[in-house]
Amino acid sequence: MGSLLRTGEVAKLCGVTPDAVLKWIKKGKLPATRTAGGHYRVSREDCVALGLCDSNGDDPVAASAERAGGGGAAQRCWEYFGGPGAPPESCLNCLVYQARAQYCYRLAELGKKAGHGHEFCKTDCMDCPFYRACHGMATTVLVITRDEALTRRLEKGVDAEKVSLRFARSGYESSTLIGTFRPAVVVMDSELPEVREGSLLDSIVNDDRIPGVKVFIASRDRDEEAVGSRAVLTLAAPITAERIEQLAASVAAGGSRAAGDAA
Repeated sequence: MGSLLRTGEVAKLCGVTPDAVLKWIKKGKLPATRTAGGHYRVSREDCVALGLCDSNGDDPVAASAERAGGGGAAQRCWEYFGGPGAPPESCLNCLVYQARAQYCYRLAELGKKAGHGHEFCKTDCMDCPFYRACHGMATTVLVITRDEALTRRLEKGVDAEKVSLRFARSGYESSTLIGTFRPAVVVMDSELPEVREGSLLDSIVNDDRIPGVKVFIASRDRDEEAVGSRAVLTLAAPITAERIEQLAASVAAGGSRAAGDAA
């Protein structure tokens, strides 16, 4: 066996976060030994053999696609946020798009002087839905509801390794929360007047802190007519933990492809 690496060195070698490396180890996906002090050590050969990085230390596109759950060719950031077809106009002058770069978060370190447009980079990469999807991290989901029973059911039922879940009781609370929690998915309960009126939907969709966010309305029977005219996908209430996990997995796998799964 070759030299053993610290988890931070493995993270750098494979282009992932140290937390992702620890997750691989704890799930048994990556063999590791422990030092007398309790620290993990991993062989480079095991990383290469498992496809987490190639022999030159670069994480391959195929491994990225597998971590994102998409299968086949991995998506680029403009495809993830913009969906199929032409990229958003604001991406055309970005170095990431011009170079057709697979890993925008690597070029992000160079900053705007190098031509990285930072169109979707409103927070650190660790909080970006695309970055989290590429690295197998939990998808961020915000549920806006006043239903305490629903909140408790989702908190207990959702797998925290798949979904990082937060709750807000109003548009004001959600706006405050978005300042520190960047959701890839927002689910709104039609019970809220501001959801039925459309004002909350407009606020979320136009919030430049979360460009590309996928928004769904959980429509209760009595609210179908009120929310039916909104240009947004609806879910049948009550929302279940399984449905939240399905939405999160769909978004992680292909961004806008979630739209085809939620009608």
